[in-house]
Amino acid sequence: MKDNLKFTLLAIGIIVIFFIMGREIIEIRVRLKNTQDLLVQQKKEKIWLQEELKTSRGELADTNRNLRTCQGKLDFVNKKISVLRGSNAALSSSNAALIIARQGLEYKIVTLQEEKRIVEARIHSLGELKKAIRQVKIEMKGDRIKQHKERIRQQEEMDKWETASGNRGFLIKDGEYFYKPKVNVNVRPANLILNKR
Repeated sequence: MKDNLKFTLLAIGIIVIFFIMGREIIEIRVRLKNTQDLLVQQKKEKIWLQEELKTSRGELADTNRNLRTCQGKLDFVNKKISVLRGSNAALSSSNAALIIARQGLEYKIVTLQEEKRIVEARIHSLGELKKAIRQVKIEMKGDRIKQHKERIRQQEEMDKWETASGNRGFLIKDGEYFYKPKVNVNVRPANLILNKR
């Protein structure tokens, strides 16, 4: 009996151990299945994150290209702005010069209008008109005299040049040739003269 009791206790102990081990095996299997599920889920998440990373890298590359393009455009616009500022400053200075010139022209216009008014007043008066006509005739006569003197001076200048260049070997006195005229002498070879006789 003692042996039976030992055997029974041993059998109960083994059953309890198997029961506990079976329970632990089931728990380990459940944990293993959970771990495998978690691993599969993590692999899926890893694949999804890799695809997201790849997409993000592509978008980052596109963004970098766009950024470089925008930077180039910004540099171009900044250069254009600096050129426009320079031309704006030049236009401002030329505008100031034009305003000054305009004021000068306005002053001249006012002066000329005043002179015109004075001249018109003189022309509408008969005595002043006669004086103006006499003055114009005197000026015209003075111009004709100046032109005549200029023609005489030009002619004298031409005569000096002709005298300086000479008469090119002709002897002329009072417009007539003073030198004997040319004589033409025909010379023929001797054999032609003999053949003619």
